[in-house]
Amino acid sequence: MKIFMILFTIIFLNLHLNAYSKEDLKILKKHKDCIACDLRGADLKGIDLRGADLTDADFSGADLDGADLVHANFYEANLKDAKLVNANARFANFKKANLTGVKAKGIVFKGTILSYAKIVNADFEDARLWNLDLRKTIIKNTNFKNAAIAICNLNGLDLVNSNLQGTILWKSTFNGSILKKKDCEHIKKQGAKLNSLTICQ
Repeated sequence: MKIFMILFTIIFLNLHLNAYSKEDLKILKKHKDCIACDLRGADLKGIDLRGADLTDADFSGADLDGADLVHANFYEANLKDAKLVNANARFANFKKANLTGVKAKGIVFKGTILSYAKIVNADFEDARLWNLDLRKTIIKNTNFKNAAIAICNLNGLDLVNSNLQGTILWKSTFNGSILKKKDCEHIKKQGAKLNSLTICQ
């Protein structure tokens, strides 16, 4: 009986924690703009949110695979554990957003603002990351395998537990960053920049 109650409680809490507001979902689909909306766990695959204002919205656990997020504003939004596979987020604003645990394989970030954002335990395999604003961004334990990273300032980041295997690095800098030795060699071969403050361990 106790085991049944424990399982019931876990399932109930999980459903509750991932329950989006149906009213907010209607607003999003009708108007796009949805400030501080509760969209936790919502199925938003392929949705067109181009230019939408989504400031402070909660997309944690939501499925945004293939979504059009061009010029969308996710300022201070929560995208923890959200799915963004093959999404198009060119020129979007993710300043101060929580991108912890996002699954964003193949995403396109071009001219995207990620300053002060939190990117931890995220998956950006095969992503295209071009000319990003990464000022004060926290990046840790993230998978960048086979990603194309161009014109990005990755200075001062602790990337020792991130995966840079197979990345294409063009005109990017890692000055003062902390990296694995093999990643330092890979970065040099790619023609990206390191300096005397970069730590290769």
